[in-house]
Amino acid sequence: MLNLQLLSDPRLLFVVVISGVVSMLGSLNIASRPAAVITGKVAQATTISSIFFMVSRLANMFYLPLMAGFVGEAVRTGDTSQLLQQIQLVVFGSALGSLASWVLLPNFINLFCYLVEQLNSQGIKSFILPGVWLAALKRFVQRYPLRARLGHLAGIPVGFLVFNVFATAVWTIGALSAVYCSGANPEYSSTALLLSGLVNAFAAIAFSVWVDPQAAIITTGVIKKERAPEQVYAAALHLGLGNFIGGLLGLLVLHAGIFVIMKATVAIGAGGAHMAGGIWMIVALNAGLTVLASTTYASRVSAVVTRNVAVALAVYNLFFLITRLSQQFYSPLLGSTADHLVKENQVEQLEALFRWVLAGASLGSFLGLLLLPTFVEIINQAIRQIDRHQSVPKVLALCLLPKHWPAILSCLRPPGLLGVRLSDARKIPWFFLVGNVLVLSIHSMGTMAAICAGAQLHSNPGAARSATLLSSVVNGMATIMLSLVVDPTLAGITDQCAEETRDAGHIRAAAVFLLAGMLLGTLISQIIFTPAVWFIKFCAVDLIHVLRAVK
Repeated sequence: MLNLQLLSDPRLLFVVVISGVVSMLGSLNIASRPAAVITGKVAQATTISSIFFMVSRLANMFYLPLMAGFVGEAVRTGDTSQLLQQIQLVVFGSALGSLASWVLLPNFINLFCYLVEQLNSQGIKSFILPGVWLAALKRFVQRYPLRARLGHLAGIPVGFLVFNVFATAVWTIGALSAVYCSGANPEYSSTALLLSGLVNAFAAIAFSVWVDPQAAIITTGVIKKERAPEQVYAAALHLGLGNFIGGLLGLLVLHAGIFVIMKATVAIGAGGAHMAGGIWMIVALNAGLTVLASTTYASRVSAVVTRNVAVALAVYNLFFLITRLSQQFYSPLLGSTADHLVKENQVEQLEALFRWVLAGASLGSFLGLLLLPTFVEIINQAIRQIDRHQSVPKVLALCLLPKHWPAILSCLRPPGLLGVRLSDARKIPWFFLVGNVLVLSIHSMGTMAAICAGAQLHSNPGAARSATLLSSVVNGMATIMLSLVVDPTLAGITDQCAEETRDAGHIRAAAVFLLAGMLLGTLISQIIFTPAVWFIKFCAVDLIHVLRAVK
């Protein structure tokens, strides 16, 4: 039973409202599929969706650190029952946000169409003009005639709609379950907080394996006139309702999420001493993850080669989220290392250990650059197989059969730069390349800087917990900048090359120079690491002061 009396606290009311806004904006990727069909600009429609999602992350990463104040109160009183009730209200607010997104779906489709047209004709820079957003508002108040009825599936599979509900439930409660566990087990607070990403990453993988590829297949089929247009509208309508149902289901699975994260917190936190002594395992893991992250750019080249942009982006999402899942395994390991060094009064060693982890990212970026031709060929084959079998899980299962391994090995290509030369940099906008370097330099060290800041603030538990949660602020800001500066330009180049209105060599040049920028960004992260730690510490202490003033 929800305790609505707790909303008399303005801090909690603010968090509940923001959670609803976050959920609403995060659900808007559903509107991008109909907009892609209507405009014919798949990559750019996906980019607009990413911008809305990253704006939602901006709000999300600020309200989660605010929850640290409630955790601190629970730790001081030794009573976590009220903290659980507060979290339940936040989950309910998130479900209401999904409901608002579903009700306004026709409005958001209309808005998406306008923004895609604006991005295609005037570029991302035009979005800073007030007139553009005034025109966007006028389009938003108009509802696109959604040619779909609730309960009428128009031939789309039921399975991926059901799976969307359960994945949404897990996504809704992941971070909040971890926040509760950090209060219930303060000895391993860093480990608990960083496990939130692991739960969310499992949900995101579920989206990428079952939900997003099926939606992409439907979108591609409609664009190629192989499927009825009603299917993409029916999918959007029912996925939107599924997000609301999944949000409500989150209230039922909240206790299960807390149980799992609590067990994992104790198990990983107790191994902090081993992690501190075995840092090379984490260095190697970070290098491997950075190699996988380089497939981001290979997928854009494959989109042009195969002329199947929607499925190429779905494959990219799969690789990206597998990388993200793996990252969420090593983030709690970093947290457990920090918890151990705090207990041993050896916090000064933490920064040196983390700098080796950053060196692993540089190694991974270099290997990703050399392996670019191989990744392009792998994704080319993946796209063709998904197009043939109409199922990502089936393609993944086939890859496990030994008889298909020779075909996989045949994708290996000699290291190279896809024929790109240094002079080809003139084909790509300079702000696009520079922005990529700056953003990735921040993203590479964001989580580690926040953990380090939290460890250095261990004498102030409230500020330490806020500092660790501020890792989402650092990485979120970097990701938002990536979505605003890099992704729109890359999407435009992808669509134009796929439509043959731009030379295909431009997408190859973009991929190579963006990968080189990833390598340079990881090197710069070594320089800005210490200032970032100081800045996060300052923000965490200041945030605690603000929360006390509001109360």
